Amino acid sequence: MSRSKVYFVSANVPIDYIPRVPPTKWYTHSLVYQTKELAGKILEDVISPGDTVAIKVHFGELYTQCYIRPIYVRKVADKIKEIGGKPFVCDTLFSGGKVLYDEHGEASWSRRSLEEGLKTAAMNGFTSETMGCPVIFADAPKGLKSVEFDVKGKFIKKIYIAPAIAEADVLLSLAHFKCHDVMSVGGALKNVGVGCQSKQGKWWIHHNAKLEIDREKCDGCGKCVPICPTKAIVLSNNKARILTEKCIDCAFCVDYCPQKAFTSRSFPDILEQQARVGEAAAGVIKYFQGKCVFINLAIDIVPLCDCDPFVGIPVVPDLGAFASKDPVAVDRACIDMVNDSPGIPSSMAEMSGVMERGSEKFNAIARLRWKATPGAMHVAPDWKIMLNAAEEAGAGTQRYELIEVNFGY
Repeated sequence: MSRSKVYFVSANVPIDYIPRVPPTKWYTHSLVYQTKELAGKILEDVISPGDTVAIKVHFGELYTQCYIRPIYVRKVADKIKEIGGKPFVCDTLFSGGKVLYDEHGEASWSRRSLEEGLKTAAMNGFTSETMGCPVIFADAPKGLKSVEFDVKGKFIKKIYIAPAIAEADVLLSLAHFKCHDVMSVGGALKNVGVGCQSKQGKWWIHHNAKLEIDREKCDGCGKCVPICPTKAIVLSNNKARILTEKCIDCAFCVDYCPQKAFTSRSFPDILEQQARVGEAAAGVIKYFQGKCVFINLAIDIVPLCDCDPFVGIPVVPDLGAFASKDPVAVDRACIDMVNDSPGIPSSMAEMSGVMERGSEKFNAIARLRWKATPGAMHVAPDWKIMLNAAEEAGAGTQRYELIEVNFGY
């Protein structure tokens, strides 16, 4: 099998560039500038004049601090416009429908709601003014609409792409590469396989059966009936009943039921969930028929997802930006370079005992997080499951050729 090309620009800049480079060109050694030019290199033969380009990012959550810095996204959007494309920056709404608030009115899981999600995006620096192009939730206003696409995976048979992403001519995944407690790694595959789907698609990543009602728990209060956005719940004999032909598994009812009566018959374990992400990502890639590219920013490589405000300190030093037309290859290149890097003292790399170069860091760090969770000490994510599933489903290959480039003066 041939190797996929993965282009890499290093975050490390030798200090001797200062006397070698005119001060007016120092900016060309910024990773922001380098990422902009890297985007141009990987997109130049993909974008046709007038193409609409969806830049899929993670807006972060309230008080998170390690999502992609907005300046990177802005400059990539500028480069797309230079090439002739018409970019928009997007995320998708989170599963469920209920935003939680503390006594001070601070929101948790703000991206469950369009209103709160846009507030969080703006607070974190993502607005049409700062990006120079539209900034949207691609499945607004409620995350209920999807473009369905059949997938022939072992677990995933259909994906539900957020409408605005599905309507784009080109998909650019601009992902913050980091550790992840469920997937072990968060990069291109996670950003596409989960992040490009509506709430219905997210349900089928984390579940392997439709929503059902535990009739023993249901007390017939009826609070779920007006909450359901598709009018798929009725009361029958003083018990809630789901109209399966109307239900899209958006999980609004799960959040609002005081008796916790809504569930699915069975839940896939962590390893199956990882495989489902890989298969779903392959489906999104097939939908775009080659008009998708992937950039991973491997900086601020923290132990947890961009949804989490308590991510801790980075586990290894910043690496740089990776780009490819193959999401499997770009994620694998990032994984290999992280594992070949030294751990940072006092980080979860040290707590997990994976400080040495060459030690497998991601799985050990993810397992440490679950060991701290009552009732979940047995959970053991493994990033190889997701990458193997994506590879088997035709998303790409783990064999790659790493090509270091530098666009500085």
